Amino acid sequence: MNYDEFVNYVREGMEDVLGDDCIVSTHKVLKNNDIELEALTVINKESNVSPTIYLNSYYEEYKKGTDKGQIIKEIYELYNEHSLKINFNVDIFKDYNKISKRIVYKLINTKSNEKLLNEIPSFEYLDLSIVFYCLLDDELLGSATALIHNVHMEMWEIDEAELLKVAKANTPELLPYELKNMNDVIREMLISDLQQTIYEKDDRYDMNCNMPSPDIVADGLLKDINSAGNEVAMYVLTNKQKTNGAICMLYDNVIEDFANELEKDLFILPSSVHEIIIVPATDDIDRKELDNMVKDVNKKELDAIDVLSDHVYYYSRDRREVCL
Repeated sequence: MNYDEFVNYVREGMEDVLGDDCIVSTHKVLKNNDIELEALTVINKESNVSPTIYLNSYYEEYKKGTDKGQIIKEIYELYNEHSLKINFNVDIFKDYNKISKRIVYKLINTKSNEKLLNEIPSFEYLDLSIVFYCLLDDELLGSATALIHNVHMEMWEIDEAELLKVAKANTPELLPYELKNMNDVIREMLISDLQQTIYEKDDRYDMNCNMPSPDIVADGLLKDINSAGNEVAMYVLTNKQKTNGAICMLYDNVIEDFANELEKDLFILPSSVHEIIIVPATDDIDRKELDNMVKDVNKKELDAIDVLSDHVYYYSRDRREVCL
């Protein structure tokens, strides 16, 4: 099957599974960096909101040999899992006084989002754009969000200045920043991976034998990593959800206070839309090398939808601002 045939097959398959009480539809959704994804939604008589399931990754699974019936099963299970959690009243979204407390902002790349920026309110920041979204009820929906479009502003009868005002106040409150040494971040990742891949599968650790703890193993691995080359001080700035955390660089005084604490200017590496990496500026650090590193990671490691920028930013203590 080609892509269009696959989408129709999935839609018809879900219609057969769910029956007449549900309306199944597919449509294209414009995401970050002007990437279009195929979305499947299910309208249920018992719910006024539906989870969005993106089909692009499932088509890749199909091309790799996954049985199409198995894909329908996976999508159905995913729908059931998320639809049970949803109990969001869409009328709240229509009431600006109620939803305004959940409005936050994030950073995206301006040039890479020309189509999307025609549809949504935004403010330019260097070569990036500040855009706005709503955090839905996180107890029920986890990290579910809704991007704010121009039509929402018309419905709420507000302007962009009002959006910026509430988002600037809400975002640090709802999504407080986390600033950690890169070694600590790597250590946490190593411990988590060890616990999931080794210790959960090996009963010997629970029997108090000589098997070292995940902390000890992680510390040893980290020591080996650091001894393999010249260690450069790096720090990771994100938010508590580790989602759309690059915006933390705009939180009041976060960058400035950290630069003053280190008594150095700062290189800011746009690791992704979800976090930035901060490197204290020293004479032995080549900015071009950092630029090349960012470009290489964006090209080889990141999903295109998560890319923020291809170059490094610089915080000057003298000027007290971030610049290109």
